[in-house]
Amino acid sequence: MAIANDSLLYCKDRFDIERFKQIRTIAAKLMEMSVDGISKEQAQEIFEENDGYQTPKIDTRAAIFNDKEQVLLVKDYDGKWAMPGGWCEYNTTIMENTVKEAREEAGLVVEPVRLVAAHSNRKHNNPKSFFYITRFFVLCNVTGGEFKPNEETTDARYFDVDSLPSDLNDHKSSPEQIRLCLEALRAKSWEPVID
Repeated sequence: MAIANDSLLYCKDRFDIERFKQIRTIAAKLMEMSVDGISKEQAQEIFEENDGYQTPKIDTRAAIFNDKEQVLLVKDYDGKWAMPGGWCEYNTTIMENTVKEAREEAGLVVEPVRLVAAHSNRKHNNPKSFFYITRFFVLCNVTGGEFKPNEETTDARYFDVDSLPSDLNDHKSSPEQIRLCLEALRAKSWEPVID
């Protein structure tokens, strides 16, 4: 898929464009055969929505803890819990995006204080994912705000790290990553864990 989309971005010859579209269709068929629950049409749609030069996607997650060392999780529109976060906008830094996502999803004003980790989704969250994602976990202090249901999340609650909800979206933030963030919170100094 990456070869087809990269080529479609730069190719000018109409015959080559048609050939690279055929390669993308073949890649969609292969994805349908290798990934349970995805149709060729769904795969084709994923490929077409992610056109252009294929680079890893950047995701940020705000690690927010209360004074009881409970972690804040938000309930996504899909009914699963995760640390507040999302795709990094093209014109924002890791820290700016962390602040933005915490405000949008949890209604909180936060101050990033420590980079905890930069993890590959292939190593930590979803090894079968079609896309490469680098997920940045950032420890944050709350300086204001309060949660209100919004178009991205329906609830926000603090959870004991040893009693996380069963419907945790571990593709976004796994129990191990949440525990790593707690470890960073407790540490006097911290060296980010980077894949």
